[in-house]
Amino acid sequence: MPRKVRWYDALPEATATVDCGGAHHRVTWRRGKIVLEAHDLTSERAMLAFGGELCPCMKVLEMWVEQFRMPPELFGQMHTWLGENAFLVPVEFALSRNLAMVLSWERSWRYQSWLPTKQADLLATLLQEKALAPLRHHMNAWKSKTGARVVSGCQVALIPSNRPASVEGTTDRVAMRAVARLHARWLVDVWPRGIAVVDDAFVMELADSVSLDDLRVVAVRWELEGSGTWATVAAPARVHRDPGPTDEPWHLTWEAA
Repeated sequence: MPRKVRWYDALPEATATVDCGGAHHRVTWRRGKIVLEAHDLTSERAMLAFGGELCPCMKVLEMWVEQFRMPPELFGQMHTWLGENAFLVPVEFALSRNLAMVLSWERSWRYQSWLPTKQADLLATLLQEKALAPLRHHMNAWKSKTGARVVSGCQVALIPSNRPASVEGTTDRVAMRAVARLHARWLVDVWPRGIAVVDDAFVMELADSVSLDDLRVVAVRWELEGSGTWATVAAPARVHRDPGPTDEPWHLTWEAA
């Protein structure tokens, strides 16, 4: 049975060292949570109830929670405005923090009925940054197969998750063009796994996960329509690799219709 896909599945744990009371303590991000390796949370919170102060490790934990409540435009400036307290946002947690914030922004956008928001603008910018290059790589891979001479248009647009994702592409005998309309989840489910383009297919969304190395996706290929024109077709596929080192190459197998 397919396992439930979790947003942190593709991320390795990360550990930072915090100067805490003159000692170097390890703070770890693991499976979506911050773990204080040198502290017992129950004891620390009991001390707070009796008037104690937060230790630096506890401050790192508190900042992880508080960052999701801050104005979205401040998120990218955290290291600057924190100044000497920049240790509260360890650089080792940057990837996990960014992906968790994508989910937070997407959730806020959904709660606001998909109306234009700062969160939507930030998600759209991030999606352009991460998805445009893979889409262009996919199109260049298919250019010679379709007989097109140039890629005349390549666009990425953010859409709400209540609308179906799509990649609409066409060719004539000269030019190839495509527009990818993707959900914010692409930034969490597809991009971190390194499966944006597999065997020349552009992966549009993750459907299910059998294991960390065996994924069910919706991917895009090009098919001949006739008279020398081609168009994109989205279809279910399996993206898989041999278990083991994370640098093993991914392969794509199209599922039967």
